[in-house]
Amino acid sequence: MDNYLNYRWPQGPGLQPPPVPGGPGGPPRPKKRRSPRRWAAPALAIVLCVSLLGGVCFWAVNGIAGMIAQLEPSLPEDPRPPASHRVERDTGWTPDDFPWGDPDPAVELSAQPAGPARSGREAYQAVLPSLVSVRADHGGVFQGSSLGTGVVVTQSGYVLTNYHIIDESVAIQVELLDGPSRYFDAFVIGYDQDFDLAVLWFDPDGTDLTPARLGDSDVLAVGDLVYAVGNPMGYLTGSMSMGIVSALDRELDQENSRTSGALGLIQIDAPINPGNSGGALVNESGQVVGITCAKITGVEQEDGGSIQDAVVLEGMGLAIPISDAIPFLNHILATGESWRPAMGIQCAAAQVDGRRGILVDQVTADPPKAAGLRRGDLILTANGVEVTTLAQLRRVLYRTGAEEELTCTVLRRGQELTISFPLTDSLKQDRG
Repeated sequence: MDNYLNYRWPQGPGLQPPPVPGGPGGPPRPKKRRSPRRWAAPALAIVLCVSLLGGVCFWAVNGIAGMIAQLEPSLPEDPRPPASHRVERDTGWTPDDFPWGDPDPAVELSAQPAGPARSGREAYQAVLPSLVSVRADHGGVFQGSSLGTGVVVTQSGYVLTNYHIIDESVAIQVELLDGPSRYFDAFVIGYDQDFDLAVLWFDPDGTDLTPARLGDSDVLAVGDLVYAVGNPMGYLTGSMSMGIVSALDRELDQENSRTSGALGLIQIDAPINPGNSGGALVNESGQVVGITCAKITGVEQEDGGSIQDAVVLEGMGLAIPISDAIPFLNHILATGESWRPAMGIQCAAAQVDGRRGILVDQVTADPPKAAGLRRGDLILTANGVEVTTLAQLRRVLYRTGAEEELTCTVLRRGQELTISFPLTDSLKQDRG
């Protein structure tokens, strides 16, 4: 089964499936026997649509177009600008090549309660002035640009976006989607590659910016109406699509994830496309409740089955919940680096004596050892929040913060105990 979860960075160019010959309303054509060659080009084009929502670079797609042309010479030429991804190669690039800016500890983001529901038009008008297109230029062996979207969160010019848009870039510019046609040089304040988050800053130079209103993604529920607003294909600026929340706390499997501590993602059915990366997921109040980052797409085909019987996967977009991202964004804004608050244990969700919680398998750090946490303890609550899944526990840790106190209620041999200890920063330890 070819099932692509496009996370972090595109896995293939964002080509569109070839148009149907004749078009809508055109004269019917006699049915012909479908050969493997006849299906090769559409199949390749569909598989190549697995790019995540960011990058647009202008040379890679020519080679892909040549491949398709060889497979299907009669395909009509698509007049639209091409969109594709960066080709992975050793360019010698390091994060030092970013255009760096300085953090500002005085800047702190927070989510606000949802206001009254608005119409789709009102929600769009509320968020559009807070969005920018992001263009990241690459140097060295790779020559090209990646295009995506960003969300302005302060009047001083701080912008949230996805890391994969700016990865391996040497120059970054932003342009307001609803403002003067003008590019501003942008600088990287910090990033979290595993969580696909980045913070940029640009000098508005007298331009009056409208910061986005950040909403509480914790109150989202399956079935809630949401809008995705961004920069699809890199040139369809200010596009808005509508859908619902399809699921919450979606996580990558271990095979596709760089870390077991990933943020649980919001799954939506609102159409999103290459270029929507870093854009706004908006609730009915016109608040930004997520940063669109990926989509699940591809072709599902049984082993040995015919391509004619394959199923195209669609309607599955993903966004980073803003309430989960804020602790990391604030730490980046304050220090220029991300963090990873950790307990220092190995654990798994489990049920003991009819009670569900997090079972401690091994205590690996000194603070919980000194506090008396032991192997076999079942953690029932963390800082007063019931935890029955690892996602719930991680959420508490991330919002508590490194070097802050964590108080756990644990079940040990039928008795409940209270154990408190400070969290550590596992990223800081890795950096030495």
